[in-house]
Amino acid sequence: MAKTNAQVQGIAVQIFGEEYLIAESDAMKVQKIARYVDEKMREIDGQHPGRIPTSKLAVLAAMTIADELMQTVSEQNRLAETAQENLQRLTELVDARANMVAERGEEIGSHRRRWREEDARQLDPSAVE
Repeated sequence: MAKTNAQVQGIAVQIFGEEYLIAESDAMKVQKIARYVDEKMREIDGQHPGRIPTSKLAVLAAMTIADELMQTVSEQNRLAETAQENLQRLTELVDARANMVAERGEEIGSHRRRWREEDARQLDPSAVE
């Protein structure tokens, strides 16, 4: 069987001194992510210089990033819940205001009918029921 000489195409990034080819079409995104992972690994290495193997640094960086993600998702869920509660309160306030306006409109309509009836009586006293 003949071997094919297929090349992996991707975006080359440096993470903690190692080069990786990442298969992704968005180079800016990949580079930004790689810089972030590199920063996390260097941050952890800075706390324990030279004492942690690179593979363990990568796992610790992944754990740190996963923790940040979970905190962000939790905060996003909390904000979405607060927004939903605020929307519900706003809807209730709008409904209450609409009911007040409708009641006030009915009240004004009632007054207008009475005023018209009174005007009609004054103009034609025989029209009294």
